[in-house]
Amino acid sequence: MVTLLTSLRFACQVVLMVLVPITLVLATDVTPEEKTFLPVALKDWIVIGSTVVSIFIAFWGVKNGLQSARKAIDEKQNEHRQKQLAAARDMIKEIFSDPLARSAMRMMDWSGRNFTYENQCLTVHWRDLKPALVVHQQGMGFDKQQEFIRDCFESFFDHMLVLEHFIEQRYLNEADIAVPLEYYAGQVMNFPQTYDGFLLAYGYGEARDLLQRLALRRK
Repeated sequence: MVTLLTSLRFACQVVLMVLVPITLVLATDVTPEEKTFLPVALKDWIVIGSTVVSIFIAFWGVKNGLQSARKAIDEKQNEHRQKQLAAARDMIKEIFSDPLARSAMRMMDWSGRNFTYENQCLTVHWRDLKPALVVHQQGMGFDKQQEFIRDCFESFFDHMLVLEHFIEQRYLNEADIAVPLEYYAGQVMNFPQTYDGFLLAYGYGEARDLLQRLALRRK
């Protein structure tokens, strides 16, 4: 946009630089000594021809400037798009390589899955998720299985929070991270009694917004 405005400004300056002196010349009164028809007509034609050529050159410059500006904008947009794709790839890879976040996704996907936590083998069913993800109250305690479930979902929701932040900053394109996460977003949105209290109590409201949008993509 800056390049476009600069090109237009330059073209206007060129046109004005050409037209103002020419206007002054044409407006000058003809002296008595210049009464012959042919020299005056020839001078006028030269001035007019110069004006036309100058205007043509100015507009040709504007056209080239606009084309160059458009090309620069397209290249910048393409560069930004490539950066978005690379960032999405890296962040999805980070989520799926995080053991805790990956365990949370497995819990949502499959009831009765076995996990290892602090050298213990834990079996987590879907029915175990809701009591583990309640909002902590004074005097309340959690067993090892519940601690593990909470740690897993905290990690998963932390990643969602980061994704939402970068989407808002246009560092990420939501569509690029949607496909691998839509299913899990749907699982969270389908069971608000299990997840909403945890999300809202612990500052994951923006993560919930992202999950809700991703879940709607599946419908």
